Amino acid sequence: MISGVTHVTQLFIYPPTSNVMGASLFGVLYFFIGMKIFKKETIRFYWAGAVYPTIGGMLGVYRYNYLHGNPFSIFHVGVDIIVVPICIYYIYLLSKSSKES
Repeated sequence: MISGVTHVTQLFIYPPTSNVMGASLFGVLYFFIGMKIFKKETIRFYWAGAVYPTIGGMLGVYRYNYLHGNPFSIFHVGVDIIVVPICIYYIYLLSKSSKES
């Protein structure tokens, strides 16, 4: 959810180019996914928490290297590297517990 907020914060720091606008849209999505995971909604939000940050992380590396090298990109990719494995771990746990019941 913090990553979602910092993604949107870029709108107030950088000119509204297409890569900044795209990053802010990912931020809105991340915040929504984070809220659903925080409320312990269904497993599909853990899947979203694994898939979308993986895509966003790859785009963030591309953005940093070719479009707009900035500290936000480094921070966001770092968060993605932490969030994605955690979501995958919870997918594993939830899948395992549903098979046992």
